[in-house]
Amino acid sequence: MPLAIWVSAVFLGALGDTAPPPTPAGPASAPAPVKDERALVLLRRMSDRLAGAKSFSFRARTSRDVLLDGRMDVTVFNDVRVAVERPDKVAATRTGDLPEFRFAYDGKSMTVYAPGNGRWATATAPSTIDAMIVAAYEQANLSFPVDELLVADPFAAITKDLTYIALVGHTTVAGHKTDHIALANPSLELQLWLDAKTALPVKEAVVYVDDPHEPHFYIEYLDWRLDPKLPPSTFALPKPAGATQVEFRAAASAAQ
Repeated sequence: MPLAIWVSAVFLGALGDTAPPPTPAGPASAPAPVKDERALVLLRRMSDRLAGAKSFSFRARTSRDVLLDGRMDVTVFNDVRVAVERPDKVAATRTGDLPEFRFAYDGKSMTVYAPGNGRWATATAPSTIDAMIVAAYEQANLSFPVDELLVADPFAAITKDLTYIALVGHTTVAGHKTDHIALANPSLELQLWLDAKTALPVKEAVVYVDDPHEPHFYIEYLDWRLDPKLPPSTFALPKPAGATQVEFRAAASAAQ
């Protein structure tokens, strides 16, 4: 889920000169924010575990809606592997229905490779994961489905512009006893199923309500590892033999 979604501003078109002035909204026109302290405690617990880890990795199975021929949403499935070493290293690989894509960031540069078309590119990057995520989006419209978990302060990222959060209940997901929470901001609605023992995400569901098609995105998290020893090669992506070096945005377009 891209961090840019959490922090993006909403632009409203100006009314023409002949349009009547808007009627002032009454005090009951918008629902009051709902913030369940139980859910906030669970979200903070998850965030603290991730923020406190010097490194972590996980696998995930994802599904997302993609608009086909401007007519209907179809669902595509992918497998993702992510490794993080704070404060300045990220590696990610995607395989499945969407084109295979690889990404590496080592604190100095961000590099992408799309095996399907043989395109490889690298670009200078900022010195922190938080700044790199913004730079990747600004330079190439490149975003990560779970980048709110990668930043230095996940709790602040997830609760930005929060209008609603509640504890839905407790359930078992893939053999894990979980706490199910739901939250929302003006752009999206998010559900998290958090492992009751480890506090780490087991499953996530997102609806982008600011998109006319309201696409859905689902993630099933697997194989969480906190503070593993990750070799430097994890975050290196040298140019493969036969690959064509192109502009960073051109190579990153395979991830869209």
